[in-house]
Amino acid sequence: MKNLLCAFFVVGMVSSCGLGNSAGSSAGSSANSASSASSAGSGSSANIFGRRSRVERQQQERVAKSQDISGRTLASVVKTARIERTRDGGIIRARALMPRQGYYDAKLVSLDAFKPDENGVLVLEFRAKEPGFNTLQSTERSREVDVGVFLSNQRLAGIRTIRIVGRQNQVSLRR
Repeated sequence: MKNLLCAFFVVGMVSSCGLGNSAGSSAGSSANSASSASSAGSGSSANIFGRRSRVERQQQERVAKSQDISGRTLASVVKTARIERTRDGGIIRARALMPRQGYYDAKLVSLDAFKPDENGVLVLEFRAKEPGFNTLQSTERSREVDVGVFLSNQRLAGIRTIRIVGRQNQVSLRR
């Protein structure tokens, strides 16, 4: 009787693991159409072991770029920028002036996946999400936003100039 009960329990556990994955992916597809596309692509045997085609990687990079930019607007004026060297690379810090108070979730966004162009120039856009409600313009100091991004020594190796872009100006850092 114990053996039968143990066997039934083991079979139930194994079968529920398989059903849980398919039920989870169908629940995800009904909740969000974007997740259904990613669920469908992840079902191939090549992706199980981490191998992805070049086209799939490019699609994922495009999605990541659009997610970084979506809902974020360019800062009005980039005030200051500097690079702080660390043992493993450098931290690029920038301060920008926003049109009014309340901007949040600021990022330095690279449209080229943090790769420099042929002249060694890395272009970063200073972007932040706009508040969903009316806020005051108030003082200049209250509208400043600071942001930073870390770049490893490998990424910094091919970079000669880092250009941080705002809506009205840009600031360049030379190495």
